[in-house]
Amino acid sequence: MDAISELNRRFGAAGRIAFREGPGGFPIAALVAPQGVCEVCLLGGQVLSYRAPGFQDALWLSPLAEFAEGKAIRGGIPVCWPWFGKAPAGFPEGTPAHGFARKALWRAIGSEYGARDTSLTLELTEADATDPAWPHPYRLSLTVTLGDCLTLDLQTRNMGDRPFTYGESLHAYLRVGDARQVRLFGVTPEPLAFSDDATHDEVYARPDAVVALQDPVMERVLGLAADDAAGLVVWHPALEQAPGDVPLGGPRRFVCVEPANPHHIGGEIALAPGKSHTLTLRLQPTQPK
Repeated sequence: MDAISELNRRFGAAGRIAFREGPGGFPIAALVAPQGVCEVCLLGGQVLSYRAPGFQDALWLSPLAEFAEGKAIRGGIPVCWPWFGKAPAGFPEGTPAHGFARKALWRAIGSEYGARDTSLTLELTEADATDPAWPHPYRLSLTVTLGDCLTLDLQTRNMGDRPFTYGESLHAYLRVGDARQVRLFGVTPEPLAFSDDATHDEVYARPDAVVALQDPVMERVLGLAADDAAGLVVWHPALEQAPGDVPLGGPRRFVCVEPANPHHIGGEIALAPGKSHTLTLRLQPTQPK
C-alpha cells in the first residue's frame, strides 16, 4: 500500500478528510466541515488554505512556493520553531532563521470529525528533525481544527531530563485584495496601514490579542485571536524588498499577522522536563459591518 493510501486508511473519512499527493510528492490533507474547507501539507506541518462559506481563501500562498524537504513553503501558516527570526544569542553563526520545524516532514497521528468540526493532528520529534544547535528531546504536535473558525494548537513538550527555552510563531500570511487599502485594528491605539515603499516588521507585546484586518477590496474582515502568545508579529515587505519566492507585486496580496513567543521581547518559553505549552491561533472571516 502506498503512503497516500495508508494515510487515507488510517486517518481519512469519506467527505471529511482526504489525503492526496501534492507538489513535490508531499501529502496534503483536505479537511471539510460544515463551516469551510482547508488544506494541510505534511511538509512543514503547514496549513496552505482556508475557505469559509461565502468567502475567498483567507490565506495567501505564493505561486512561486517551493515544495522540497529542507525548503520553507512561502505562504499559508508556517510553523516557526524552536526560535522565531534569527537564532538567539549563543547559537552558532549561520544557524537558519525561524528554526527547523517549517522545513521538516511531519507525521499524521490522529484525526476526528463530528457534527460541526473536523480536525487533524500532526507530530514532530527529534527522531524526525533537529538541528546541531538544538540538542533537546522534544515532542511537537499541531492540531488543525476546522469548525466555526480555523484553529491551530501548537503544543511543545519537553521530553528530556533538562529544562530548555524556545521561541515560536504561527506565521499567518493573510490574503488581501490590496495591502495599501487594508487596516489592521487592535494592535496599537491607531489602525496600522501598509505601503509599497516601506517594510513593516514589528513585534507587538500584547498577550491574548484579538485583532481585525479590514479589507475593503475583498469586502471582509479577517479576525485573528491568539492564546498564550507574548506578542503579535506584523510583517509586510516593501515591493522592492520582497523575498525571491514572492512574485512581482506579491506583497500587495498579503499581510502577515502572527501570534508568537519570540526572544525579541523576552517572550520565549522555558519548559521544565515533562512539561508542555500550547500556542493557539484562531482565524475567521466575517462580513464588514
